[in-house]
Amino acid sequence: MMERIHAMVASAPTALERRAYRNAVDAAVRILDRLAVIEPDADTLRKCERALTQVEDALRSLPTLPEDVEAPAHAPGNPRFNPAERGLVPAFAIDAGDTGQLVGRVQFSPRFGGTASVHGGALSLFFDDALGMVANGSVTGGVARTAFLRIDYRSLAPLDVELHCRVWIEAVDGRKRFIRGELCHGDRLVAEAEGLWVAPRTR
Repeated sequence: MMERIHAMVASAPTALERRAYRNAVDAAVRILDRLAVIEPDADTLRKCERALTQVEDALRSLPTLPEDVEAPAHAPGNPRFNPAERGLVPAFAIDAGDTGQLVGRVQFSPRFGGTASVHGGALSLFFDDALGMVANGSVTGGVARTAFLRIDYRSLAPLDVELHCRVWIEAVDGRKRFIRGELCHGDRLVAEAEGLWVAPRTR
């Protein structure tokens, strides 16, 4: 009951809490990256499992944050942490942007690997998040949900290498937001995406 009350009145995490959260997620991500490439040893992994179970128990003692379904995932006031902060997608380092376009860099670590390259599903998830940032930006306002997303894979995306990404608004038609994006390794096109985001009907 107390956890429920805490969740109902929780506000967005403070800067200190957000930094501590990111540090904890970064540590967890480093473990996943290492697990993706190691030669397993049963004894060592059993020790790791016991240690990680203690971490899990400590996290279970914390109350659950609420989620504001009216706020975009990347909105500063959303109590929940955004997908990149949670380690769900690699962080999109934005170098330039305005209300209709974002340009930046991204690097996929080993946990996102398929066969000697970035897993296609990881690229799709990244595009969904990156295009969603623009679809929910100030030029459109409010929350929009992914209605359609198409990925064209043009060449293999290397792991642990900086890739360049550009995402932009193609058109806005009422509640519909048409967004496009492209990911490049140097001058080589790795993948491109197009999608449709739809804002909910106003009551």
